[in-house]
Amino acid sequence: MKKKAYVFIKVAAGKLDGVMRVLSEMPQVISAEGVSGHVDVVAIMRGPDLETLQNTILSTVRGIDGIESTETWIVMVSQPDTWTQDELERYASELTENELTAINVLLEKNRGMMIQELIDAIADKLDDDNYDIHDLTVTLTSMTRKAEDQYRRENVIEFDQDMGYFLNDRYTEPLARILVSRGVKLDMNVAPDGREEESGGIEENDVYGDDKTPL
Repeated sequence: MKKKAYVFIKVAAGKLDGVMRVLSEMPQVISAEGVSGHVDVVAIMRGPDLETLQNTILSTVRGIDGIESTETWIVMVSQPDTWTQDELERYASELTENELTAINVLLEKNRGMMIQELIDAIADKLDDDNYDIHDLTVTLTSMTRKAEDQYRRENVIEFDQDMGYFLNDRYTEPLARILVSRGVKLDMNVAPDGREEESGGIEENDVYGDDKTPL
């Protein structure tokens, strides 16, 4: 089960900028801010499970040059993190072209994708031969931080060591509707409701009724 923690960090004199720079580059860090009081930095961190999160804090965060001590508060009960349709639409409206393309690719594949396959598919959609691992990292990190930090909601794109990157099943159909409403033609292997596609693609009326009422 995914876990989140607040990490209160004391930093040695003159080391704050360096510590903040390292924390900002860690994918496990949702946010890190310098504060007044008994500690110097409050970081919000996430992990796929409690053990992994604790290991990251103990082995990585505490090893950062300039950090003198940390105190960790694990979140045990949090607000529901499921998106509403309105929230999901607002979130999607704020995504960049690269981020929307990542969703588009995963919708069309309808399965997990390993890193290089995902990079190649996004690059092909964007017609950008220079799209690489750095760009993918920026894309996925930005999407995660918008979801978890700004909206306090779960990721729409998830990762599994064996499956690779895939869309959260709960949001496949709503995301398909949103992309189609924005003029994106989806060439999906399987429709959002699980039906096999005979036409090889999804048009607007496939996910909206003739009166534009969501099905």
